[in-house]
Amino acid sequence: MNKFVKVAAATGVALSLGLTTIAPTTSLAAEQIGNITYQDSYKTIQQFTKADLAKLTGVEVTTANVNAVYNQLKVNKTWTKAGFKAAEAKQIAASATAYTQQLKGILTDIAKNSNKGLHLAYITTPYTTQVNFGTFGSSGSTGTDTPAVTPAALSVTKIEVQIEYKKQDVEFQYEVKSNGTVKAKFENEFTKEKLEGAAAQAKIEAIFANFDIQKKSQTQIVNQVLTKLNLGKDYKEFEFEAKFSNNSKLEFEI
Repeated sequence: MNKFVKVAAATGVALSLGLTTIAPTTSLAAEQIGNITYQDSYKTIQQFTKADLAKLTGVEVTTANVNAVYNQLKVNKTWTKAGFKAAEAKQIAASATAYTQQLKGILTDIAKNSNKGLHLAYITTPYTTQVNFGTFGSSGSTGTDTPAVTPAALSVTKIEVQIEYKKQDVEFQYEVKSNGTVKAKFENEFTKEKLEGAAAQAKIEAIFANFDIQKKSQTQIVNQVLTKLNLGKDYKEFEFEAKFSNNSKLEFEI
């Protein structure tokens, strides 16, 4: 089986573990900036056009103003202005602060494309709270949503794992691109699974759900992967690499 070619860590975030619990009560004020495309007790999806962002931040969204727009997205009152409650606004602002390069990449993409805007998903359950940033629309005449998954705790910009057994191998790669989208591949020769895109992304995210990689030992990481994938401990080689939005890196080989 061909090995995945290692690539430089991209900016952004897509995987989160050990998240904060907040009661499932997401409600927006009667008036807010942006268009709510979906809302229930646990999730609010809100989209902001370039005009909405300018109104929300007080700054026109151009390539020259990306830093200025981003700085306003880190402020709590920006999100209360968008209609979120104070606690929710604080959570969203904290996520914006944590994911500097990803959001700047998203804003740059929006600035360069007249039909693109900011996609925000605020998700809260009895167990986790997630703040997801991405883009919607396209550079053409038709728009398709392209949200990025950006949960609100530990940020991971890259994960790459290779596990070699006597006859079969398992390997996967998860990388967050500069515009916030995720590129993922997953291959398990035991189960004959070979996934790419959203299917691979979901598979890999499930392995590390509620698992804070930066706070775990090498043994705990290995056991987590093996347990989640129902793999034996009789591997010949186990390679692990993870990079985070704060530019730190964790890698080992057994």
